[in-house]
Amino acid sequence: MKIGIDLGGSHIAIGLVDDNHEIIEKRTYYMNDKGRAALESYIVSSIEHGVKEILNSTGYRLSQIDSIGIATPGNPKDGCIRNVVNLGIKEFNIANQLTEVLGGNNLNIKLENDGKCAALAEKYNGSLREYDDCVFLCIGTGIGGAAFINGQFIRPKRNSGFEFGHMVINKNGEKCNCGNCGCFEAYCSKRKFKDEMQKILGINEYIDASKLTKIIKENMKDQRVSKLLTEYVENLAIGISNIINILEPEAISIGGSMSHYEELILNRLREKICNGEYLFNKENPPKILVAKSGNDAGIIGATLL
Repeated sequence: MKIGIDLGGSHIAIGLVDDNHEIIEKRTYYMNDKGRAALESYIVSSIEHGVKEILNSTGYRLSQIDSIGIATPGNPKDGCIRNVVNLGIKEFNIANQLTEVLGGNNLNIKLENDGKCAALAEKYNGSLREYDDCVFLCIGTGIGGAAFINGQFIRPKRNSGFEFGHMVINKNGEKCNCGNCGCFEAYCSKRKFKDEMQKILGINEYIDASKLTKIIKENMKDQRVSKLLTEYVENLAIGISNIINILEPEAISIGGSMSHYEELILNRLREKICNGEYLFNKENPPKILVAKSGNDAGIIGATLL
């Protein structure tokens, strides 16, 4: 048995995962609930609480857990979370802190970029299983991902790499949280899409993807709504076409919380990609798929490290 942790921009999800890559039990904590607590302290206490609660509920002991894998944004290394721009974390040794609070000196804690973890889940047990050359694109609070060539997971030596969200699609564009301007993420994160759509629709409270999708569909005659949707898909197509032109994958799978907007986005995106407007090799575009593991991909992938 393994524990997978998905540390996202808006939540912390903890799951107990069996040898068949199935989540047995799961707990989720939200960043908005941290109150006045320091972010690092809230992350550690949430993981501590979640792990202990899951173990108590399932009857397992910490000594029976083979490893704890953590999927995190940024560039994790040597037990540290590093350069997480959407959370404002520069460097934080989460492995040491978890070892201390969980009381397991022999804990096997592994860290990897969240996009890479989700990609592993989709490659070995999901939408990309049948493809040798493929890309996983995780669109949530930020945008990350990974690539496989000839079935091999590409893993740079220096940094995590494949920061798809920070390729520039408009050099004079909007400022990104990373400090650069015109990043793919600044235009196409789920946060960007949802915040702007809710502003147009006058929705100030939290609303889930299914309800927002329904309201958007009911308001498609509103030119502001249709314009935002068109512009979002256009920018998404530009970014994804750049990835295709460089890596020439057989398939691209889209995961993260943006996958919940499949009904609104995916067919429009497929049409835009397939017309070849931004592609070098126009005659054979890759398949555009939706991640099968959904938001659980990070948890499952963290146990595959």
